[in-house]
Amino acid sequence: MAERLSEPGRPARGEEGGFTVVEVLIALLVLLIGMAGILSMQLTSAEATSFSRHATEASVLGEDKMEVLRTAPAVLLVSANDKVDALGVPDVDGFFTRVWDIVPGTPTSITVTVSWQEQGTDPYQIVLHTLRTR
Repeated sequence: MAERLSEPGRPARGEEGGFTVVEVLIALLVLLIGMAGILSMQLTSAEATSFSRHATEASVLGEDKMEVLRTAPAVLLVSANDKVDALGVPDVDGFFTRVWDIVPGTPTSITVTVSWQEQGTDPYQIVLHTLRTR
């Protein structure tokens, strides 16, 4: 049997080079599975970033209200609530709900709760509590 000689890097005459349709389809399938995984990670990352931003905003809103209540004259302290946007501006359609409870006494108990709801989840809340002696 005679061997076919060909130039280096080129198939011998009669031999086909390249990929089969099955190989291309398998490569595309692997690529699609990888892309689906990356898309899933991106969506999860976006949700986590949104939650983190809202939790930070809620903490700042709670701390702001707590500071106002800690420095207000004791006779003006009353329990109440409001709805605010991320900047703390009162808004009836605000994303955040702040509730503050005052329990008079020695010391006076002050609790501020900020709650919000992410899409498709139960409400989240951040609770701040302090005692005021004067």
